[in-house]
Amino acid sequence: MKKITLSVLTTLFIISCSQSIVEETPKPSVVEYVWHSAGPDFNSENLAKLINEWNQIITDSGMVMDGANILTPTVANDNYDFIWVMKWPSMSARDAGWKYWMSNMSDKWEESIDGIMSFDPANVFAFEIAEVSPPKIDNNSGAFSNRFHFCSYNEGHDEESFKTFRSNVGSTVWSDTYWNVLLNPTFELDPKPDFVWLDLWLDDQDKNMALGKFMVSENASDYVEMFTCNTNDFNGTVIR
Repeated sequence: MKKITLSVLTTLFIISCSQSIVEETPKPSVVEYVWHSAGPDFNSENLAKLINEWNQIITDSGMVMDGANILTPTVANDNYDFIWVMKWPSMSARDAGWKYWMSNMSDKWEESIDGIMSFDPANVFAFEIAEVSPPKIDNNSGAFSNRFHFCSYNEGHDEESFKTFRSNVGSTVWSDTYWNVLLNPTFELDPKPDFVWLDLWLDDQDKNMALGKFMVSENASDYVEMFTCNTNDFNGTVIR
């Protein structure tokens, strides 16, 4: 699974020139997932120390970032222990941030995290945010639950089937804090899914309640009929 929570801007710039109007499509926001492994010195106190240090680096550098969080899988994963997530306003902001980091902070950070955690730059995965169905009520708790769906169309179904399904899901209030996001990978996935869907809830209780409503709805049978999906569940903590 290549993949936490998230604020999206959809802005329309209107430019007047010689009595004409030019509409400029905004660049998509980006969410980036960095797989991490816990070291022998990993604990909540050391992680908190690193989070504070990392946040100070981001602030001092002047990087343009929309936020960050940490995802912990609900089921143990051999590929990582947790995922450090960064939210960027655009791919250009993401590239500029990494350029600064690699030139100025990479070696120092490796010293700071030594024995506590580690990551492989090969396991850094950025997605453009394609569409967002926002919640009725924003979650300001600093924590959340989510589920990723990496899906392929079943025989007889296609993008139109998905549009119908998503519209039907959007017509029901599963919970006041439920929302979902469509993600476009900026890297090669093998096999490549037809779509990547991210569900988000306030917490596990809210998630279980919403999923209970979903499972007794027609949407659940449509999901099974239309798509074949790999899912991954996480608990998230906002760190920036």
